[in-house]
Amino acid sequence: MKFKALRLAAAFLCAGLNVAHADPKLIAIASFGEHPALNEVADGFKARMTALGFVEGTDVVYDFQHANFDRSLVPQVLQKVEAEKPALILALTTGLNQAAVRGITDKSIPIVFGAVVDPVVAGIVPDWEHGSAFSAGASMMPDFDATFAFLKQVMPDIKSVGTLFNPGEDNDATNIKLIEEAAAKAGITVLAVPVENAADLPQRVQSFDGKVDAIFLIQSNIVQTSVPVVAQVAQRIKLPLFNSVYSAELAPNMAGFHAISYFKNGEHAADIAARILKGESPADIATYVPQPEDFDSYVSVKGMEAIGLAIPPALENSPWLLQ
Repeated sequence: MKFKALRLAAAFLCAGLNVAHADPKLIAIASFGEHPALNEVADGFKARMTALGFVEGTDVVYDFQHANFDRSLVPQVLQKVEAEKPALILALTTGLNQAAVRGITDKSIPIVFGAVVDPVVAGIVPDWEHGSAFSAGASMMPDFDATFAFLKQVMPDIKSVGTLFNPGEDNDATNIKLIEEAAAKAGITVLAVPVENAADLPQRVQSFDGKVDAIFLIQSNIVQTSVPVVAQVAQRIKLPLFNSVYSAELAPNMAGFHAISYFKNGEHAADIAARILKGESPADIATYVPQPEDFDSYVSVKGMEAIGLAIPPALENSPWLLQ
């Protein structure tokens, strides 16, 4: 009897050791490319996962793959990711998520999306209240009403805004629809100029000269990967340039930012990933929609001075100012 009790105790001890030394879950991070903003999503995701108890190296490990902003490489990236049989995939950008919906054949692998504006229009999820059978995530839906309120505080006499978009991107189409609706309410005219090739950006920016009071850049892959080029031309034609993506490095070349936090987008994606890893079905999880606290506003003193504009007196002591 005593021997039997010892054997049972040993069995429980071994079971406990097996649990303690269980292999960490693999989370694959697949991105369209390496970019500071997209890297912020991944960083926010990892930080929040740690805070939720998924310790890197112990509970989870991460593998990062990207397509170097080359659409032809996306299938290859997804095949490699799927072959690793991860517990979950964090997929970044609209186009890569659309490809993952079609290209990941093992539908038992859940996909959490980040850096996506409108997952419903993109066909990633059926509606805003539900994920698909294998996909859920956090959107980056802009708040252009707040954007125009911000622009009016920085430039009280603003009447027109130029923006650039790729007509072939669902993400861009949603942005343009929303920015035009918000502009109409704000009494501001929007001049939306299409651009399908990054090499055409300087010419497209030049086309705003004399036609708009400022430029605001939406969350567009083709634009956001070439912001320094856009900024250079905007400064040359003396047009204030505002961005929907914050960059401390580019702040001296910009008039300002009304920007969604990519880091927070990653945090919200992690909240959803944690629910899925704990057994919840993606189909039962609503897409996260950004709240006011997910946006930041900044005005660059150097950027405004570079194009001959002064900071409005009402903003001289504002926490928005970047010196």
